[in-house]
Amino acid sequence: MKKNIVLMYSLLAAVLVIGACKKGEDEGSGTKAVFSYVADGYKVNFTNFSTNSTEFMWDFGDGSNETSTKKSPQHIFKSKGNFLVSLTTKNGDLTSQFIDTVSIVGPNIKIDGDFTDWEYVGYTFTNEAGKGGNLQAIKTFASSTAINFYLEGTADMKMEILDLYLDADNNTATGFSTWQYPAGSGAEFLFEGSFVGGWGDMYAHSGPPAGFNFTPISSFAEELSYSTIKTVSGKKVIEFSIKRNKLGALKNFVNFSITELTSGWADVGSLPVSQTPTSTYGKIPL
Repeated sequence: MKKNIVLMYSLLAAVLVIGACKKGEDEGSGTKAVFSYVADGYKVNFTNFSTNSTEFMWDFGDGSNETSTKKSPQHIFKSKGNFLVSLTTKNGDLTSQFIDTVSIVGPNIKIDGDFTDWEYVGYTFTNEAGKGGNLQAIKTFASSTAINFYLEGTADMKMEILDLYLDADNNTATGFSTWQYPAGSGAEFLFEGSFVGGWGDMYAHSGPPAGFNFTPISSFAEELSYSTIKTVSGKKVIEFSIKRNKLGALKNFVNFSITELTSGWADVGSLPVSQTPTSTYGKIPL
C-alpha cells in the first residue's frame, strides 16, 4: 500500500516536563500523560508513553464522539484537518491530561489501479439501490494539486464514453444549468471522452446558463489520469484524477455529476441520479 506517513513526536514534549502536561497535571505525583502518533492517511496509531497510570481515556476531537479506554488505540479520522486529541490518565485519585494537535493530511492517492489508497476514505455519494443505471457510488479526495475519484458501478459499467460536469465555483447560478439536474447544476467545465478509448477533452462553458456553449480548452491526456477498470467484490471500479490548475479559484466545495454513455451515446448511468425533480449535483469537499 502506498502511504503518506506523518510522524509527530509528542514524546519530546514529555522530556520538557513543564510543556508535557498541558492541563490537569498532578505535578508531584509522577502520574504523567503523554503520547505520540503516526498518521497513515486517515488512520492514526497512537502510542502511549504515560507514566504511573492505570486508566486511560482518549478523546479524538473530531466530532465523531468516539472515545477509547485502550492504552494505545487506533483511530480512523474522516477528514483532513487539525484535531485536538486529549489523553486523560488516572491512578487512583490522581489524574493527568495531555493534549496535542494531530494533523491529518489524508491519503496519498496515486492513480495506478491499486485501490488500497481509498480504504479509509468515505463515500461522497451513493445512489439508491436500483437507481442510477450502471453507476452506484463514488469516493472523492481533493489534494492540493488534484481532485481524485474512485467510481463504483455494476458489472455492466464499461465507461465507453464519460460526461463529467464540474461546478467549479460552487455557485449553481453560474455555468451551464441542465434540465437533467433541475435542483442544482451550474457547470463551468465538462470533461467528455472515453477512458477505454483513450480520447477526450476538457471544455469550458461560456454564455447564459441555459446555453450549451462549451469550448475545448485541453485534452484528457493533459488534465486527467485514470486507471483501467477492474472488478472488486463483484463491482466494476475505476479511479481517476483531474488537475486543479485549470479549474480557477476553488472554494470549499466542487459540485459534480457523472454520466456513462455507450459508444452509441446512449445514457446508461448517472451519479447522482439525473432526471428527477430533486436531482442535483453531488458535492466534493476541498
